[in-house]
Parts: sequence; C-alpha cells; structure tokens
Amino acid sequence: MSRYNHRHAIKPLLKAAEHWKQRCLNADGGLLTDGDYWSSACLAELDQRFIQNPLEGEESFIDKLQQQLADASPAAIKLMAELNWLLLLFSTNIKPATKRDLVRTIWEINGDTLPSSWLLDDDTLSGAGSTGTGFNTLRWRELVFLIEVLKAFKGRNQDQQQPLLQSPWAFADWLDSIPGAQTRQFRHILCFLLYPDSFEHTSVGRDKKAILQAMAGLPKAKLKAMTYREVDETLLVLRKQLEAEAGETVDFHASPWVDQWRPAPGTWLMAWNPNNWTWGSFQDDRLRIARGDNVTMRWRTASTHPREGDSFFLVRLGQDPKGLVARGNVASEPYEDDHYNPELAKQGQKALYVDITLTDLRDPKADSYISMADLKALTVDEQNWTPQASGIEIKPKSAKIVAGLWNKLPPVKVVQAGTPTSAQQAINIARPINQIFYGPPGTGKTHRWRNHLQPKYETQATKVATGEWLEEQLANTSWWETVALIAADLSAQNSGTTVNDLLIHPFFKAKARVQGRADSPNLRATCWNSLQTHTVQESETVKLAMEKRLSPLIFDKKPGGHWVLTGDWEEAGEGLRDQLKKLQQGPQSQNARVKRHLTVTFHQSFSYEDFVEGIRPQTTEDGISYEVRDGLFKAFCNRARQDPHQRYALFIDEINRGNISRIFGELITLIEPDKRAWWNGEGQLVEGIDVVLPYSGERFGVPKNLDIYATMNTADRSIALMDAALRRRFHFVELMPEPKQITGSQGDGYIPDGEGGLLSLRDLLNAINLRLRYLLHRDQTFGHAFFMEVKDLDSLRQVLVYDIIPMLTEYFYDDWQQIRRVLADEDAPAEHQIITQSTLDPSLLFAGLDIDLPEKSDYHVKAPAEISADAIRKIYESLDAAG
Repeated sequence: MSRYNHRHAIKPLLKAAEHWKQRCLNADGGLLTDGDYWSSACLAELDQRFIQNPLEGEESFIDKLQQQLADASPAAIKLMAELNWLLLLFSTNIKPATKRDLVRTIWEINGDTLPSSWLLDDDTLSGAGSTGTGFNTLRWRELVFLIEVLKAFKGRNQDQQQPLLQSPWAFADWLDSIPGAQTRQFRHILCFLLYPDSFEHTSVGRDKKAILQAMAGLPKAKLKAMTYREVDETLLVLRKQLEAEAGETVDFHASPWVDQWRPAPGTWLMAWNPNNWTWGSFQDDRLRIARGDNVTMRWRTASTHPREGDSFFLVRLGQDPKGLVARGNVASEPYEDDHYNPELAKQGQKALYVDITLTDLRDPKADSYISMADLKALTVDEQNWTPQASGIEIKPKSAKIVAGLWNKLPPVKVVQAGTPTSAQQAINIARPINQIFYGPPGTGKTHRWRNHLQPKYETQATKVATGEWLEEQLANTSWWETVALIAADLSAQNSGTTVNDLLIHPFFKAKARVQGRADSPNLRATCWNSLQTHTVQESETVKLAMEKRLSPLIFDKKPGGHWVLTGDWEEAGEGLRDQLKKLQQGPQSQNARVKRHLTVTFHQSFSYEDFVEGIRPQTTEDGISYEVRDGLFKAFCNRARQDPHQRYALFIDEINRGNISRIFGELITLIEPDKRAWWNGEGQLVEGIDVVLPYSGERFGVPKNLDIYATMNTADRSIALMDAALRRRFHFVELMPEPKQITGSQGDGYIPDGEGGLLSLRDLLNAINLRLRYLLHRDQTFGHAFFMEVKDLDSLRQVLVYDIIPMLTEYFYDDWQQIRRVLADEDAPAEHQIITQSTLDPSLLFAGLDIDLPEKSDYHVKAPAEISADAIRKIYESLDAAG
C-alpha cells in the first residue's frame, strides 16, 4: 500500500490529514482552533480578496497576500492560514520551520497569536514526497485550485458530499471535473492525503504515467488517452501485482523499482589522444566555455549504449600530462556517419559517433585537472581509465568519486598571453542582449532607456579619439552638408578641392564610418551626387539638367576639377560655417557625449528598405543611376562592426506597430544571440552566420557587439499577438503601473486639493486601473508616468481631461457609459461628475416631423476648471466605500 514510504515517516502526516478531513471537510470546523470558518462564506470572501484580486509586481507571495487580506475578516484570515498548511503538508522540498512560519505570518495578520498544536510539529510537517521547484514557484495557482475545489465541495449538500468521501474513485472522478485539475499537482496530493491506500505518494502526473509505461508496458498513446483516475486505478493494480510477486511492500520511489521507470543517467569515458587527432580549436573552445558558453561537437564512441542526457568525462591519453580534462553531457543518441579517417571514408567505411556538449574544458598544462595518478589511486571497482576505444561506461562508484573530485577543482581562469586570435576576440565579446520592455502606456519604458540603458553606450567626448567624436558630430549631417564643410575647410587651408581631395578628408571618412560605409564602392558616386545636385545654375562645367538640381545651389566646378563654394553659400552656409568652427576646434565641453546608440520608431509604413537596404536614384557625372542605399539598421551594424572594442545599442520604440516580417526580412534569424557574427581583419567570418542581401548581394551579419532593446505598448496590441518569431528571439520584461512611484507635491503621492485637504494620486491611479482590469484587460490600464509631473489640482485636471479621458475613449471605442463607470460618475451628484449625461429628445430636435425616433444620451466632458476636487476624490473613495 502507498502508506509505505522508504524515506519519510509519514504516519503523523496521515494522522493530520485524517484530522483535517473529519473537522474541516466533513464539517466546517477550524483546524487549529475552534470556530466554523471552513465554510462557503469564508471561501467566498477569499475568492473575492485573493482569486479576484491578483496583484502584480515583484513583491513576494506573502507580501502580496498580506495586502490582499489587509481588511479581511478574522475568520477568513484563519482559513487562509490553514489552507496554506494543507497546501504545503505533503511537500518535502519545504522545511517544517518554513511551513510553520508561513502559517504563523498569515494567522497573525489581524494581530491574533498562532496557537501551539501537534499539527505544527516537525514530525507532522516533514512531508511525504517531492513537489519540485515548480510547485513552490506557482504556489498561488495551486492555492487558487484548492480554493476552487473547496468551494465546489462545500457548495454540495451533505447527501451529495458523503458518497464522494466514501469512495476514492468517485472522489477522483468528481475532483477531475474541477477546471484545472489536469495540470495541478495538488490534485494528486489531495487524493493521497484522503485515500493513502488507493493513491500513490506521487505529486506529478507525468511520473505516474512513466511508471506505467516502464513497468506495466503501456504505450504512450494509450497513456495519453487515459484519465488520471484510470491511471491511478491501474497503478493500484500494478502495485498489488508487484507486492504479491516480491512478497514485500513496494515504494515506486525506492530501488529497485525507481530504477525501472526513472533510471539514473549513465556516465561515460570518452578518450582523446593528441597523437591521433589535433584539436585545433582547443584553446578557443576552452575560452568559450570559461566565458559561460557551451561547446557541442561530434565524438567517436565504441558503444551504442550512451543516451541523450547521460554525462561523460574526457580522458587525455597518448601524451603527458594525462588524465581527465573535460566533462559534459551526451547530446544525442549514437549514430553512424562517414569514418573519421578520410581514406577509410573513401572506401565507404562508417564510424559510430555521439554529439557531446562540453561544459568544462581544461588545459592540463595550465589548469587544475584530475591526473592519471589520481584516477588510479581512487579506483574502487576496477575501472579502466586508459581504454583502447572511446565511449566506455564509468562504473557507478567511480563515477560518483570522480564527480566529487571534479566539483572541487577551481574554476578555469584564462590568462591570454600575446595578441588574441580573431576567434578569441569574438569569444571575448560579451553575449548580446535582445530585450523588449512591454506594458501599458506610461509605465516607464522609455524612461528606463534614457536613464538606465542609453548612458551605458555613451562616453565623454573629451575622452575619445577625434575620429569617433567627428562621427558623432556628423551623424545627423546630410552628405551635401558634409561635402560643403569639407570644401570650406580645404579652402581655408588653401588645399586642393578635387573629388579625390574630398574623399580622403577626415570629415568624409567620419561620415562614411558613421553610416557604416567606410568600405563602400559607391562613396565616389555619393560625393559626385552631392556636388552636382547642388551646383549653381550658371555653371559651365556641370551638365546636370536644371530640374534635377536641389537648393541650396552652392557648388561649381572650375577647370582642373576643383570645386568651389559660390552662389547661395554666403546665406545658406551660415550655420555650416559655425559648425565648421566647432569641428576645427574639437570637443570643448565636458558635457559633450559620444553616443553609440541609435533610436528608431516602427510604424505601419516602415519597411525593409528603410531598415536594411533599398534601391535609390543617384546622380553621377554620366546622369542618373540607381544605387543600393543602406538602411538605418544595416548602416548602424556596419558602424558597430568597425568598432569591436565598444558596445553599441539599437533602441526600437513601438516595435509592435511595425510589420516585423516586412521590416527585418531575412535578418530575423541573424539577430538571435547565438547567430551573431564576427569577422577577422580580412573580413572573413569567424563566428556566427551571415546571409547574402537581396539588393546589394553583399554578405551581411549582425555584429556581436550590438545590443537591441525595444518597447511595446500593450494598450495597442497584446503581447499574446506578438510575432512568434520575435518572441523567440527576445527576453520580455514586463513593466506595470507602480502607483508608489508617484511623488505628488511632497513625495508621499498627495497634492493639495485647494480647500485645505489632500488628494491621493496613488489611490486615484489604483482605482482607475482596477476598474479597467475588470472592464477590459490588465494591458489596457494607465502607468504611473501620467501622474509623475502632477503637483497641484490644476495640473491634475489637465491630465484627466487631456490625457486620461481621450485614452479611455480609445479603450472603450467611445462607449461613454463605460468611461463614466471608470470615473465613478454614474451615481454621483451632478456637481461631482466629470462627464455629465443628458438626454437628446427627438421630438424637440425635429419638431413637426411625424417620425418615431428614440431618445439618445448625450455626454459632455467638463472643462478642467469646472472639475472639483470632490469630483476627483470620489473616483477612489467610492472604491473604498464599496469595500
């Protein structure tokens, strides 16, 4: 019977469960004290305060629970404490003291002292089985399920309750009818606590099916079709059969039974002989693993028994120093492929391989490792550490000892001597960040950017090289303006002003770099285009059609190919001359910053051509041609690629408003962190992947030193509807309204109401959002930023009329009745209403017409000055009164 537990003494626990069943389930009595609070009324109160009032944010479960129960009745608080006692009773993952402290903390919310009881002793609370980390992480879901079960059970009369309690299988059928039962661990826990002779002390349904698959031979398809009641009945039959055969009680979680359905992973010895195979990427792989990445590769095995998920150690043989130099996991089942010896492969011979993932790799000449002498000294089961072939099993005792020794080795610390290789440079670049901040409007998404993220990608201008500072200054300068600046600078120096002179000028090179075009073959054409399209009309040397020239007309070409500034230069070049002086002087201000970040905003018409590359008309010496023009993202990626020692960041505002597939195109794959690219000095790819772009035909990759951040306003589009390709490639960080951040006029969230009283901005925001969560969705609420600048009544009126109400009309599609409900206007006196309602009478509007038209409501938003402090205060005080 399942009462037998090889690891835990569960008699006190089962006695406590029976005590709870008789006092609390059969009746409404309290568990730890007298009182009839295990009742439908108290459960309904908890439903309202806990289930129907979820709290968001980063606070702990108990902190949120204390807020939810702050004004609850003493009986409901006691019930919640005892519900948590029951919820955690089975778990061995949570210490008895932790369980007891939780019950005490809840019990004492209203000031009562937790009574002493054997039900709170360590013996009672020690548990019966593991619930895993997921049970504790999602404890609130299990608690919701428990409350729903008890509400449904208490809602039945005594005549309906008793048949359920008398039959374990009738109870299981009824329990499985409760929504959510198939995914909740407490379903299995409750069945065991009530009927330990019929149900296993196994809290995971997946484990129950694994037992039947391995020990009863049931196929997966049949198990998938079985209800959990059928699974439990079949397990009981299997238990009785095994106990009859073995002549002893069976615990499916003890050997030898557990080894049949949950066998321990094997441990294998892979071999490497440097005399037979040179591991060319050894140092690169060692560096990559030391930096936190894993390395997966193919390895020879002589055995067909390694299984995915097994562990392995790698022994170095053939050359001193010899011993274990790596460990990791087997990443595939064994498979055949061409022989590793090219000559044998040509003859058609095959070899057996497995994929292995290295999680620790050591150079025995530089790092601590387990030497061959150590291995031979610790051998307890005649383990062979010098195999003739790779892939032999390490016996359990030796595997346990080796794992213990390995865990005591100090971490690998890579000290790179000399200049690192291109591959090592790429490895040393930190893993890129892809992150989307999402939430309702006004929750501080762009504030997080400006104040916490963008400064990380900026440097004081006086501390960077002149070329980088020039890039920053010329980033928003057009090409014709850049060429004009160069011409003016060269003219002041009495230097040549041919196109060749312009192309080698530091300004031109900086502009090309900031656009990621330093190596572009089209730079000469770009220069010609800037000069010719802004050439004066009276020029005798430039033949470009007049209708193709653009103002200002400031250039002309003299004999010999020298370009001069003329025409409108004196007037149009005033601002450029000031800019030239600034460029010639260099950075002067300590506040000047070089920014290595770019911000773009997605919208419905934003396209691949804007973002990556597209074809644009170009004016040249021979007339009009078409060139491939880099988009914002490609140019910025090229800029980051040319500056490997710095990190760059792209900030995408409103990413969900753009057509992701249309904008990113084939680059959606390249932005994945493990696909990011890096190149050596010759432009050869050494890490990541690149693709051929459709317009230019260039090979392009997204550099590893580029981070991508984005915002997403969930009021426009739910995260559930987000492009699945994007969801897989970004980490999503939710930012929800935080009323406590609102400062008000004195830092406490209050502002004066103009009549000697105070208005609570925090309570106001909370009340509006609670109604919106009920009427709409948690994504369609308001963030605290709407009220951060409010310091007085006048500014609050402005925010309500010009910010809040217009967004409410969007949320509710001009349903003014719902908007009035949010503002608590429906039952308020006229002087306290913000939106008033009147009736349009068709008999008055269309006098004399014999038509039958219905009356219609008309709504009017008061002007800010007409809104009283009481009209605002009633929005949140009406919520308090209802509570």
